[in-house]
Amino acid sequence: MSQQVMADHLGLSRATINALENGRSGDVGVRKVIKILDYLGYELSVREKSPFPTLEELRDEQ
Repeated sequence: MSQQVMADHLGLSRATINALENGRSGDVGVRKVIKILDYLGYELSVREKSPFPTLEELRDEQ
């Protein structure tokens, strides 16, 4: 799917999608992020910060 198609479906600019995709999302609000995640079939969850890495983080280090 192109950035433009996704932006059109979500009512966002292609520049916003591009910024998130390229890690330049300095001022993108959480509502936009949640909207994009929902569109892609994901959800945002919050958990208490732990001093220990998760299993996924340990796996990703390898």
